[in-house]
Amino acid sequence: MAQMEITTLIFAHVKWFAPFDVNAMPKPIGEVLNGQFVKFFLGSVVAVSAFFWADRTAYRRGLLRALDARLKRLDDLSVLILRLSVAIFLISLWVWYQATGTAFYITPELKTHSAYVPWLQLALGFCALFRRSLPAVGLGIFALFGLAVRDYGLFHLLDYMIFVGLGYFFTVATVKRGKWRQSGFVVLFSATGITLLWAAMEKFAYPEWSYAMLRSHPDMLMGLQPETFMVLAGFVEFGVAFILLGAVSIAGRVVAMVFQAIFLLAIFEFGLLDAIGHLMIIAILFVLFMRGPTSAREILVLREKSVAMEMYFMMGLYFLAFVMIFIGYYGLHSVLHRA
Repeated sequence: MAQMEITTLIFAHVKWFAPFDVNAMPKPIGEVLNGQFVKFFLGSVVAVSAFFWADRTAYRRGLLRALDARLKRLDDLSVLILRLSVAIFLISLWVWYQATGTAFYITPELKTHSAYVPWLQLALGFCALFRRSLPAVGLGIFALFGLAVRDYGLFHLLDYMIFVGLGYFFTVATVKRGKWRQSGFVVLFSATGITLLWAAMEKFAYPEWSYAMLRSHPDMLMGLQPETFMVLAGFVEFGVAFILLGAVSIAGRVVAMVFQAIFLLAIFEFGLLDAIGHLMIIAILFVLFMRGPTSAREILVLREKSVAMEMYFMMGLYFLAFVMIFIGYYGLHSVLHRA
């Protein structure tokens, strides 16, 4: 039970349930990069290395390759799942407004007093029920994202690049010529991974936002100090997100399924608001589990090299991704929220 609860808190979105201030200065880098941080980072390197050794070995041995190939042809079913999910999501936002009087753009903390927004969401929800009107849904999601950027700033909305991916996906979903629909899946999965990688940085930069939740759920700590817990949570989320972006074998589907289950478990802990807020990421993870990654993922496969060399290559990308996103998080906050 304790392990289930720790994972639900790791992936619960703290901004929906606790006070926060994006304008506040993040935790100083010198305080973040301490001995404990380095130990957890090295532990994540070992864990991610082990996964990619197993992933590339399974890929080269063709483990369940025929099944994997058949599932990759489920594009039409994937589009159906995603458009029904976004229809439920958008209509739920309208229902939430009718029930509570509170409207928000795309996630619960992005509140708005504009009365037309819930009605726009209702209209887009109905458009999602019809395949021909999917481009309108995509453009509508772009519009909602843009309105949220106007009201809350670019840095805050970098938490939700997943909606940029969804906007692009639905805009091109009905295009039959060329590889437009395939590009929709590439952008969608990439935006989802980037969203999770970026969210992991928040746990290093603003751990204090989660302390109130930890005080109200002390059993989730499993004997750890809150500061230690948040560092662990950040590395778990970053590592899993990177694995989802880089896996090429059937193992990636297993990780997506486990990840989706964790988000579902969080709903039992945090309720209906969490269910609405995480509905689309749950749907995307299900599609990633069912359909698998796109063929674009093949650029990460070094066919002429050994499994060990492929593992080293992916770990190089892991180091690069971590450093670049860490610097990007602190750098953009400094630029966009300078005193």
